[in-house]
Amino acid sequence: MLSIVVLLAFFAMLGAMLLGDKRLAYVWVFLSVLFFPPCVYFLQKPQVSPQQVFLYIFFIVSLLKNRSVFMDAVFKHPLRVPLLFLFISLMLTSVLTGEGVKGIYNVFRYYMENYAYLIVAFVGGLNYDKIQLEKKLFIPVMILFFFGVIEYVFRSNYLFPFICKAFPYYDGYYDLSSAVSASRSYRTRIFLTTTHPTVLGCMLCGALMLFTCRLKSIHWSSSKLWMAWGALFLMIFMSGSRTAMVCALIGLVIFAFMKVGIRMKFMIIVLVGFIGAAVLPKAVDTFSVEGQGSSVSLRQEQLLFSYLQFMKSPIYGNGVRYTSKYVMERDTYNDRVVDDEIGGLESVIFFTLIDYGMVGIATYLMLFLMALFYFIRHSHSTYAQAGFLITICFFIFACLSGEIGGNNTFAYLLMGYCMGAVYREEELEDDDEKEKSLDGNDSIDEAILEGNA
Repeated sequence: MLSIVVLLAFFAMLGAMLLGDKRLAYVWVFLSVLFFPPCVYFLQKPQVSPQQVFLYIFFIVSLLKNRSVFMDAVFKHPLRVPLLFLFISLMLTSVLTGEGVKGIYNVFRYYMENYAYLIVAFVGGLNYDKIQLEKKLFIPVMILFFFGVIEYVFRSNYLFPFICKAFPYYDGYYDLSSAVSASRSYRTRIFLTTTHPTVLGCMLCGALMLFTCRLKSIHWSSSKLWMAWGALFLMIFMSGSRTAMVCALIGLVIFAFMKVGIRMKFMIIVLVGFIGAAVLPKAVDTFSVEGQGSSVSLRQEQLLFSYLQFMKSPIYGNGVRYTSKYVMERDTYNDRVVDDEIGGLESVIFFTLIDYGMVGIATYLMLFLMALFYFIRHSHSTYAQAGFLITICFFIFACLSGEIGGNNTFAYLLMGYCMGAVYREEELEDDDEKEKSLDGNDSIDEAILEGNA
């Protein structure tokens, strides 16, 4: 019965995407990433997850029913150059490692199921005035907060198995025969509809940055605003992800830094310096404890391991998803190294260097640098400010804890949306200026005619 409810919700969302307003298609892709874990599938060979269904249907519908508008949006995309270079670098790796046709297929799937979300989100951002994502976060956030509190109090996730059992295939770490838990004796953690608390923390961090930057544009009562903001903030701490906590605090400090005068900026720098000096030794001690999450020594082992793998093919890498196929085994943490002494290669830098070499890491860094440059150029927009903070926070997160469980796709959905909104805001401003200019010219012409009369 419960499985039927989940499947009905899936097909209702899919029907709304196919039959509803095409300008709102981004919303359904966004919700699919939020509510359906990436470890469940309709098919195993090829793997087809609920998230992938929404992604590919978005592109199919866009190309068949709204092709000119969609292609125009693709060519407007601020990251079109690094996105193209990323695709070329992936193809280069596949060809030079001799993977053949199967390698090209893997490149297409990998690219689509990661970087294509930036295109989906940009198209959505161009319709931000119709979507108004941040203004519709209240109900989803409060629903997640409700289940998050239950999971935190009872140390059991009832929502995750409820969703996963509805689909034919499940590829995860947890036993779904009963309520599951990611909590340990030393730490209580929640992960809701994601695959791991660290993934949830990363996703919530991005949502918090968007919501914080757009607070003044959301016309809710102050109690409702702070209820939603507080729920997002508290869930980050309930996730128990230390990386997410650090990234959220960094993002909020940068936000405060952007909003105050020079004197306050100086005070913030001094305050952060004192706090850092006091907290850093304790943080190092915490991360040095073996058996309680990722430790400093574990990261050192991962660095050495990654260097040795990287040196096998330093220029173009060892192959698309090489670490997944030959080095690591998959579970709910996404990709975990089989060797317990190495852990999960918890940095995007590690696996990118191994899989795609110097060419791959260069194009990956280009993507983020150009995103930051775009948001800085348009920093007068609150969407640009949000995009800047999301990009900074996610990049730090990816370097410290990696791209796991679809946290990168969620970040791209927010980054691309902010880019599209900024682009659309500028288009509307240009249109207003042109109208004012035309009105001014008409007034001058009328004055000249009256004078001649």
